[in-house]
Amino acid sequence: MTNRKSLELDSLEAFSPAGRADWLYVVEKGLDKSGITLGSLTEHTEDGIARGPLFTLESRHAAPAPIMRAGEPLLDGRPWHICTPVSDPDLAFANQQLIEDLEGGASAARIELAEGKEDGLHISRAADFERLFERVHTVLIPLRFAGITPAQVEMLLSLPALRAAHVTLGLSPLMSAGDLAAAVEKYPPHWRAVVVSGAKAHEDGAAEVQELAFAAASLVQALSSLSPTIGLDRAASQISAEIAVSCDAHLMIAKTRAIRRIFARILENYGLENRNLPLSAISSARMMQSTDPWTNMLRMMSAGFGAVIGGADYLTLRPFTHPLGEASSFGYRNARNMQLMMMEESRLGAAADPAHGSYTHERLTHDLAEAAWVKFQSIEAGGGAANYVDSGAYAADCKIAIKRRNAAERPIVGVTLHRTEAVRAPKLRGTRS
Repeated sequence: MTNRKSLELDSLEAFSPAGRADWLYVVEKGLDKSGITLGSLTEHTEDGIARGPLFTLESRHAAPAPIMRAGEPLLDGRPWHICTPVSDPDLAFANQQLIEDLEGGASAARIELAEGKEDGLHISRAADFERLFERVHTVLIPLRFAGITPAQVEMLLSLPALRAAHVTLGLSPLMSAGDLAAAVEKYPPHWRAVVVSGAKAHEDGAAEVQELAFAAASLVQALSSLSPTIGLDRAASQISAEIAVSCDAHLMIAKTRAIRRIFARILENYGLENRNLPLSAISSARMMQSTDPWTNMLRMMSAGFGAVIGGADYLTLRPFTHPLGEASSFGYRNARNMQLMMMEESRLGAAADPAHGSYTHERLTHDLAEAAWVKFQSIEAGGGAANYVDSGAYAADCKIAIKRRNAAERPIVGVTLHRTEAVRAPKLRGTRS
């Protein structure tokens, strides 16, 4: 009869330890006849940050404490807010779609307002807001606004139901300090006035380092504008953040974690330890493709995965038909259900900071945060976020990033890779002007 104990194996005793040198020997031996060099296996981000091919404990850097979410209101036990985009210019449809999304599992809304002929909702009077939120229990869902004007804020203030709601106005931190502080004094204490937006830089063409650095400089600008009037603690309570997430899931995990780390360091320097700013992530409009738009579903899921694992408090996924025109109900339902799958089926929010300790993600987070911090210091040395924009340096950096990106000619699924000519056109409500 076989001795059961003889089948036991102590791996630590049976195998000698292997280090990076042993790995390099095996790799180089395997590549010897292929004509491929080890250096060619190392990929880089658009900012030149190395991505592999192997990260180890030694290359990880010291791992900080897990990055925690801010704990936003009205989550009701969920790990993040499924935030539905509301942007259709038809107020009746926008209201109907908002209700459908909330009944279908969304828990927050991002209201995209527009002036003139721009995309988004056109609100010219308080009654338009009443039509938009008809039959919506606004006190039960956080409302995040994008593109709001001072006149539209006054409309919100005139409506008791919206005064009582949890509102993030999305005002720019680059407003004059006097105007921003005066505006905040008028708002209900549970409203947030300012959004420091890396997403804007992303859509303007910025790569990750510039996006994070611009958001960091915008945070400092907002704190500097508000704190002399209302104090540091209340100033911080008035600020939220937004980044864009693309289909590079692992890089988005690192970017989302990096902005948490950068913000924490800035707040510590202001004497605000252990404070978390609410962080919203929105799927990149820049990454979306009009050729074979069905492949945008893959991009959205990867982007959402990166944001959720990285620790976003709010996640907005655009309909997959976004680059073609106004989405149908199917486009909204698809975007909503992607998040429900991640949350309810895949349980992606069950662990806090699941990337914590991963050699790859810890190293990428560290390198991205360090590079963004250097750029942030450069922006501050040049006069801060407002001067960075006004001087033209912001636009120049975006142009450099766009030029570098275009020169790289990375493959795009459905466009330059695995392309098919037999694409069924998705249903739209209408094309944009």
